Amino acid sequence: MFKKPLQTKTRTPLRSSSCRHLIQESRELFPVAWEQVELAKSSSDGDGSSTEGPIPDKLHMAKFVSHIGDKGEIFYSETGEPLWLKAEVVAGSSPVLVPTVYTLWQFSKLLPVLWTTSSVIPKLIGGADLMAPGLLIPREGLPDLEKGALVAICCPGNAAAQAVGVLNIDTRGLDSVTGAKGKAVLILHTYMDHLWGSGSKLPIPTIEPGQTAGLMRTGDDSEESGSDAGDGGHDFEVNNTSSALDALELEESKESVVDAIAPGEMDELLMNALRQVMATVLDNAHAAELLPINASTIYATYLVPNAPRGQELDIKKSSHKKLAKFLKAAEKHGLLKLKDIRGELHVKSFNWAHRDMAEFTPYVVGGTKKEKHVDGETDALGQHDNDLNTIRVVELLKPSSALAPLFSDVGAQTETGYFSRQQARTVLEDYIKGRRLVDAQNPRMVKLDHRLCDGLLTKEEYSKLTLYPRDKLQARLQEKMTLYTQVVLPGGPTAVKIGNPPCVEVVCEKKMGTKAITRVSGLESYGIDPTALAKELRTACASSTTVDPVLGKKDVQMVSVQGHQIAILTKLLAQHKLPERLMSIVDNHDLQGSS
Repeated sequence: MFKKPLQTKTRTPLRSSSCRHLIQESRELFPVAWEQVELAKSSSDGDGSSTEGPIPDKLHMAKFVSHIGDKGEIFYSETGEPLWLKAEVVAGSSPVLVPTVYTLWQFSKLLPVLWTTSSVIPKLIGGADLMAPGLLIPREGLPDLEKGALVAICCPGNAAAQAVGVLNIDTRGLDSVTGAKGKAVLILHTYMDHLWGSGSKLPIPTIEPGQTAGLMRTGDDSEESGSDAGDGGHDFEVNNTSSALDALELEESKESVVDAIAPGEMDELLMNALRQVMATVLDNAHAAELLPINASTIYATYLVPNAPRGQELDIKKSSHKKLAKFLKAAEKHGLLKLKDIRGELHVKSFNWAHRDMAEFTPYVVGGTKKEKHVDGETDALGQHDNDLNTIRVVELLKPSSALAPLFSDVGAQTETGYFSRQQARTVLEDYIKGRRLVDAQNPRMVKLDHRLCDGLLTKEEYSKLTLYPRDKLQARLQEKMTLYTQVVLPGGPTAVKIGNPPCVEVVCEKKMGTKAITRVSGLESYGIDPTALAKELRTACASSTTVDPVLGKKDVQMVSVQGHQIAILTKLLAQHKLPERLMSIVDNHDLQGSS
């Protein structure tokens, strides 16, 4: 659901009554977690500590639309951490309250857990669902769950959830995945996706599985079972008949995943994927404002999706074994430069003038038939697709008057006065380092001086706080800056405007009887002529069209076409280089027809 950037409305504080209703709903849905909270509270009585429940008393809410059109609400903490979402997880059902990985890391028993191998997780992060052969079955069996139940996905040795999904099968009585086919869990949200990225981007913690029984492998991948067992003390039981991992690989081979290759060949695949990314996704025109980029983001977001069609990248199957070693080899080769930032490896710059790039010819990347967007989209400054002629939206931030002295002290300035999110992060890091504000006892904490207090804290916090987490300080900085957007058309950029990018609204509704009418407005923001589009629609749909002014909106016209024409209309808009993420599609005809 959140593999690609999502559209969100402005976050607004949730009313106390709505918070109480949400808490009551979560108590009914997740009683075990709340029982743990009550026990913790009773044991902490009198010691001055406090225990917060899975849903805090104060929340902010923002409505969202995913890249595939799913709609719902996201609930954030006061510090901007996405804690819950409410959305329709099964077609035709009512919206369901779903915890994010951030919440599951705090309350690991909120959802029943299903287990899979660590090699499957990158595929889930890449947008795949969990196939039945990828399940690991505990010795005591899977929990008795019905199709449609929410589950957390974990790896052996660590009870920290890496994905959240909805069951696509009944698990009652399932004691083997040998020969199993199809999808076991439809993935809703994962670590490293764009919902996770809207928070503090914390790494996965280590949570001991406790008294969870050892997982039973149905195969003999001795190397991986050894590493997983070593992490958490699980006792893996080997079944010589078949392997869950082998079955998973067999299932994926039917979807054009090739057989295992030699380490040297994997090295070349990785290097070619890096060249492909530099040539088509993070080229010189688009990467400058994104750098430096975290090494794990380079791998999961860019390299893995840009493998050649029919190939699959796996750093563990290369001679490097580790991502850091591969990137250092690429640096030695001269394709990029690395930088260590707070103990994490980042790609500082790319060398597009390298001789390899002059000789490299981009290839066709892999992808599934379900993919609606070109690989390589990014949610940072300069959102873009591989097709450089596609309409793009550039996010820009401007310091408020309270933040201006902080930026001035660092000497941070741009020609336009706007900053990318990465540039804003760099300004704050430079300020913290230049004034030696990192806490000696805990490097993750920052000592607050008058500039940080004036620009980033509320009046209530000003007199209470002396230290603040660095990652949350970064999130607070970007919340305090004013958001601007610039639409970049194939013929050149348009003016910068305050706020989120405008959406092209596509609405289909019932007219009379069984007849329907489809309307579209907001085309002018993206350089699309309503009159020309109406003519194209008239031909494509063989239906009458009209162009009328939108009441209350100056210089905005609405195109109407007879019939249920959403599919044809969105296809025509795509031909005009408008990505679907910039469309707001509402189909009221089916809803009215069913009422």
